[in-house]
Amino acid sequence: MTALAAEITACGLCEGMNKPGETEAAPGYGSVRSPVVIVGQSLCQQCMETQEPFTGGSGALLNDSLKIAGIAKKNAFITNVVHCHPPGNRTSRAHEKKNCSRYLHQELEIIRPRLVIGLGRDAEVALKAFYPDARGLQWPFRVPHATGPEAASSPDLLFAPHPSWIKRQHDDSIEEQYVTRLARALEWGFRDRPRPGR
Repeated sequence: MTALAAEITACGLCEGMNKPGETEAAPGYGSVRSPVVIVGQSLCQQCMETQEPFTGGSGALLNDSLKIAGIAKKNAFITNVVHCHPPGNRTSRAHEKKNCSRYLHQELEIIRPRLVIGLGRDAEVALKAFYPDARGLQWPFRVPHATGPEAASSPDLLFAPHPSWIKRQHDDSIEEQYVTRLARALEWGFRDRPRPGR
């Protein structure tokens, strides 16, 4: 993961991207031993500065969920479909998502999580392409019924709205439900269950 992180921070595949202080890249953040990976869309301005996905802003909702679940942020693994900060916080372009997909895929291959939580449409599209046969869990999250021994060939996938969309609703009850459901998914994902391929 250290070698991959160095490759991501030195990447020059997309014109205008990964310029220091402007569109800078950051690798995924957290523990390679995490049973859960959280995947966002792209790096925000604050995240670029801290080199940590989901810093401040909408990241506060994710932090609240982790706190409720009793999980330190450094013990999860959090990354993005696009590891750079798009200029002006614009939507990521198709070639940027394509160029960056190999980095996300390698992060997932190194960690081999039990559960991957995709936040936003870009994450959903990328993860469905990586794991076409994975079990999809419904949002809002409820603990699924046991289905016997787990196949352990792919992680479970959970797709949730991006926290920035939740923030834009300006509704405390929607935020509270989101944080609670996400916390429940994180708790479930951190339970001692077999990892794919292990």
